[in-house]
Amino acid sequence: MKRIDIVYEKLKELTSSNNEWISAQQLASILKLDRANVSSDLNKLWKKGKVQKRNGRPVLFSVVRQKSSEMFLTKLDELMYHQPSLAIAVEQGKAAILYPPKGMHMLILGETGTGKSMFAELLHEFSIEIRKCSQDAPFIAFNCADYANNPQLLLGQLFGVKKGAYTGAAEQKGLIEKANNGILFLDEVHRLPAEGQEMLFTFIDKGVYRRLGETETVRSANVLLICATTENPESSLLTTFRRRIPMNIYLPPLRERTTEERCHLIFHFFREEAIRLGKEIHVSANTVRAFLCYPCPNNVGQLKADIQLACAKAYADYVTAKKKKVQINSPDLPHYIKEGLFIAKKQARSLVFQYRYYIFSPDREEMSFEPNEADYQNIYESIERKFNELKAHGVNDDELELLMEIDVENYFTQYMKGVNRRIHTGNDLAKIIDPPIIQLAETIIQQAERALRKRFAKKVVYGLALHIQTSIQRIQNGKKIMNPHLNKVRMMYKNEFNLALDCMKMIEEHTGLDLPIDEASFLTMFFVLDNEAINDHEEHVSILVMMHGNGAATAMADVTNHLLATDHVKAIDMPMHLEPKEIYERAKMLVKQIASKKGLLLLVDMGSLTTFGELLEKEVGIPVKVVSAISTPHVLEAARKAIVGYSLEEIYEDVKNVTPFYVNRPLWNGDEQKQEKFVIITACVTGKGSALAIKKVLETYLHFDNEFVDIIPIHVASEKDMQMRLSQIEKHYRLLCVISNVPFLGKTPYFYIEEVLSLRAIKSIQKLIDIEETYTKMIEILTNHLQCIRASEGIAAIRCCFANIQQKLQINVHPHDMIGMVLHTCCMLDRLIAGDNSVQYEQKEKYIKENEWLYHLVKKELHSLEKKYRVNLTKDELCYIMKFFEYCKTNC
Repeated sequence: MKRIDIVYEKLKELTSSNNEWISAQQLASILKLDRANVSSDLNKLWKKGKVQKRNGRPVLFSVVRQKSSEMFLTKLDELMYHQPSLAIAVEQGKAAILYPPKGMHMLILGETGTGKSMFAELLHEFSIEIRKCSQDAPFIAFNCADYANNPQLLLGQLFGVKKGAYTGAAEQKGLIEKANNGILFLDEVHRLPAEGQEMLFTFIDKGVYRRLGETETVRSANVLLICATTENPESSLLTTFRRRIPMNIYLPPLRERTTEERCHLIFHFFREEAIRLGKEIHVSANTVRAFLCYPCPNNVGQLKADIQLACAKAYADYVTAKKKKVQINSPDLPHYIKEGLFIAKKQARSLVFQYRYYIFSPDREEMSFEPNEADYQNIYESIERKFNELKAHGVNDDELELLMEIDVENYFTQYMKGVNRRIHTGNDLAKIIDPPIIQLAETIIQQAERALRKRFAKKVVYGLALHIQTSIQRIQNGKKIMNPHLNKVRMMYKNEFNLALDCMKMIEEHTGLDLPIDEASFLTMFFVLDNEAINDHEEHVSILVMMHGNGAATAMADVTNHLLATDHVKAIDMPMHLEPKEIYERAKMLVKQIASKKGLLLLVDMGSLTTFGELLEKEVGIPVKVVSAISTPHVLEAARKAIVGYSLEEIYEDVKNVTPFYVNRPLWNGDEQKQEKFVIITACVTGKGSALAIKKVLETYLHFDNEFVDIIPIHVASEKDMQMRLSQIEKHYRLLCVISNVPFLGKTPYFYIEEVLSLRAIKSIQKLIDIEETYTKMIEILTNHLQCIRASEGIAAIRCCFANIQQKLQINVHPHDMIGMVLHTCCMLDRLIAGDNSVQYEQKEKYIKENEWLYHLVKKELHSLEKKYRVNLTKDELCYIMKFFEYCKTNC
């Protein structure tokens, strides 16, 4: 009998009769087997549905009883157990799967990174677990953005293609056919054009469809549709489409979930990385605090990627012998994650951690812990050790102050817990503390109660007595007393600190020792430790957004406040019919309400609003800085810095440096290139091995055809060397992007190595690949349709011209919108060369007169096309192109 069968039979014997539960350790002891092996077998049995699992410490197992199938926990149940905020979503998903006869189509709503794809996969697994679908039921995922501007290609992908449907067409199954008797997941369904949505109507209504090119054959399929979108469905989907998908499931963003839920996600992701690395990962309490509280606008997806980056760095330090184990401390984290400690400081009472390190093992599900050293007998040693440890990590003074401030407060909390655990009465205390010290502590607390007019618990006397004895022993042994929290304690708790100075004199008189002033800050903490009235009244720079038009400023402020979970950003819209003076009076009234001594940052778009700063500074009497030509990234950066306490000058300088736009330039110039294959370059100065490692990451996470894209790792000695190497490579390949930490100037998209290791750049690189693949497909299709120009040559020239227009207009057109315009212009050139100039634009002269500057810009940038193909672009054609860029400038 196999070991897994022995484990199952013994578990059934022990738990089937009395509904009992047992841990892997208990079962291993009974069977005299290794606990890790038993745990592995139990988890395999759980995945097969033969064993139930109850998460906790420790994890408990029980056999699944045939007569009590309702006891069986599905993966959706597990998700709901650990993420209660998803309870409604889970129940809705279950109801949709169970809805007779074949289930109900669903639309999952949620921001980027909330887990829509994962939730859809869990719904698929649920349908298998409850036997609604067979074990081999397919789950097919399709991103609608890939074919958003090409309904014909979309039709072929969804429904399949009949052989000969168009020139060179081969027989091809569609996604609906592949998903038969299973689930088809349509991600980013808002990118599905109206034609694409309409294509699905017949299938949703009747369950039948035809392949592209078929006229007589009608096919049927049993497919449950699960759609997902990050947009408002009312504005991005047809009403008739929404009516056919009645079940809307909302997944809340990370900021709307509880601290416990986020903590479980953090522990889960660290556990996953421990399994991936095959090593224990030691995570400090401050690291967990930072991950719990830092702003995470891209939700669960970003949280997971950031944890992966932290683990990758820690593992690199381990394999290079910088550390003896895979260990993550808060100083090792990127700055934007460490900012979570500022927020954690405000939630100090709810974010107290009992242990110093949390240890995640690849061999067991339960965490282990490294105890805090902040016991009641060694608080000085704990703080001194932490201070020296942070210094050794090269932490700067500002970060050191913040980290130590959080730790000092936590040490005192843990200190008092230690007192409560070990000392219950005065008799317990007298066994370890000299009676005169106890009397001195009682006298100090009595004086504090009179001076502060508050009562202290008896435990505070016990804790103070222990502390006084420890401080006496430390000074007698010649050790230093140090509290990095000294200045802040003195400023925040002036009354308590002055009282502590008087009490310190009492201790000096009693002992005959000279105490350093740092000791007064420790005594102060005893007086404020249980003071519930302590609040953080620190002021922040005020942020006000003002823009022309109805709702522009308000929308930008709403987006920022929503992403950062704050209400700090205020907004005033300036309708075009109102006079600037009236808007200024509104602004002045609002600024008086939100005024901060630290000042106001005014974010505006243009015109008269740029002059308001100087007037407000004079009339309201606070410092004001103005940034014009702003966009959402400016507001996000300003708000993020303001709520964590940056000064007005710091925020102003940082916001000014935010890049307002980025133009995706074509990857080749207007002349047709002979080479066909694209290449991603990974360049490193430390040796080719690092570049190879980056290549491995890209090959793991990117999806591409090896015949279309290659990844080449190179070693470079300098910036000049890299420019030379890239010039050589460009003779044989098209550069898709460059990944390196060597400075690089050029039109090719560039990513830092850290962005790839953290996986933050993967989506952007994948988009570059997808865009070029789309253009390649476009060339293949147009080659058989264009009569007068070569598709590859025309597309290259058009993209180059359009990139110049984007740069002049300071906009970044969505790639999928640009694909459609390139296609239109390519066909337009072919038509004009053939002598067909029948296209008319109504009231073109009036439109050109109203947009004269845009007309001259477009005509100038497209002159190279006229010259290349010896054709005159008519005013009518130019107006259609102008209209496209005018729309993009308004809506980008």
